[in-house]
Amino acid sequence: MKEHVTTVLLIASLVLASCASVNTAHTPPDGSAERNAILQAVHHALARQGRKNLVLVVGYLKVHNGWAWIQVTPQSADGRQHYESQSGLLQQTADKWTLLEWMPAEEGTDHTKYFKTLKAKYPSAPSDIFPQ
Repeated sequence: MKEHVTTVLLIASLVLASCASVNTAHTPPDGSAERNAILQAVHHALARQGRKNLVLVVGYLKVHNGWAWIQVTPQSADGRQHYESQSGLLQQTADKWTLLEWMPAEEGTDHTKYFKTLKAKYPSAPSDIFPQ
């Protein structure tokens, strides 16, 4: 009987832990399908800007319920050329991630105002994906 109760409690705690991870922002591990799909969307967005064959160094990535905020520093494949860091909002629809917009990188950008406007524009984006 004691072993049965212990097993039930263990299973319940595992279920609750998995539910908690779904309801909070997380950083997908290196090499995971989720992270690779997000990076593919960022590569696609950069290619539309004429920036191809880049390696993305991820400085920040948070994902929650089909939304993600990422900050990357692109560099050349050989690591000799480093480019300006970029941050952006992505959304997943039908198993495909899409970059919705880049954060302005201009000096003097009011980040507090930017995030307030962004949250109003995309009210379903969870607040916990954004940098604090």
